[in-house]
Amino acid sequence: MTNFTAREPNKVYLERFIIMAMLLVLSVYMQGFRALAVSIFSVLLCMAADLICCLIRKIPYAPKDMAVPFWGLAAALMMPVSVPYVLVALSAFICIVVGKHLFGASDNIVFCPPAIAVAFLMICYPSELLYSPKYGEHIPVFEEYGGVLTRSVEYSLKLGNIPTGSVWDILMGFVPGAIGTVYILVILVCGISMICHRSNSGCAVISCLVTAGVLAFFFPRINVSGIQSVFYELSSGYLLFGVVFLAAEPYRMPEKVMGRVIYGMVLGYITMMFRIFGQTEGSFLFALLITGALGSSFDRVVENIAYWKKTYVNSFEKSKTQIQRGDIKLTDTQEIVLPEKYRYNTPPIDSEVKKKRRRFKDDKGDNNEKK
Repeated sequence: MTNFTAREPNKVYLERFIIMAMLLVLSVYMQGFRALAVSIFSVLLCMAADLICCLIRKIPYAPKDMAVPFWGLAAALMMPVSVPYVLVALSAFICIVVGKHLFGASDNIVFCPPAIAVAFLMICYPSELLYSPKYGEHIPVFEEYGGVLTRSVEYSLKLGNIPTGSVWDILMGFVPGAIGTVYILVILVCGISMICHRSNSGCAVISCLVTAGVLAFFFPRINVSGIQSVFYELSSGYLLFGVVFLAAEPYRMPEKVMGRVIYGMVLGYITMMFRIFGQTEGSFLFALLITGALGSSFDRVVENIAYWKKTYVNSFEKSKTQIQRGDIKLTDTQEIVLPEKYRYNTPPIDSEVKKKRRRFKDDKGDNNEKK
């Protein structure tokens, strides 16, 4: 089966967009049609911003680029249903202008665009991004919410309190939170579906969740058992949603299997370090921005390790075996040959040195004959 990094990015993003849109079905049922309106508004504004940026930069506009609507929908699903529309517009602007075109369009994506947008809004407008309505309240599509806003499960964990919702409530999304990040059971089904269809990296997803789960088991932030700590950590905040939909994007993923495994482990580790020692909600987004910028470096780490193993470890074992069999004999002096990969600016052997040595020997021999 074809690896998802070798597939055409547009097809991968189209599949991911369709699967992620399934979360809107529950969102509309649980939170009303405003969730659908916010999502559509975000997608349309992202596409419009992409068109304007292409016209300004005088580059061809690709209307079939499915990454843009995918980023717009992802950004909307990470915001509460009560978010003002003006912040949705600001999110779309940051997502496309800063996340995509500032670094040179799709082929040079450094940071996850929706993560940049939501992280920026979270820092500048915490009351609009970190507070959400209670479960079951429907907000009018074009009116501001006048009720009481509440905090998420991640906020309870940050304070060291045990969440009040039951396990079933957290799995089904009967808790306050963003539009699409609280439906844990549905997100798990979406993740398994994308891995089976090769539109997601199972190595990155599993290694990230396992790393975060191990740290949550041994270092719980609340007074519960290790298993309960793992459940609360993996099902709170943007962690599961971000790992499934944002962490393994075709434009930023390492190509090698071990590179993706290391990528997922680093992402899970940084996320848990931010949660344990930090005081900010949405720590996964900041961990994703840091790890995503290092995505291409993990492939180079794997290549250097493989080259070192092939060049030094394997050659040492081969020479050791030959010495034990008596095929070669060690001498007092051994010639050291620098591998071709590390011959950066090593100059060739100067033939003039050899000529001077011969001339010195000839002069010395003539002097001895005269004596």
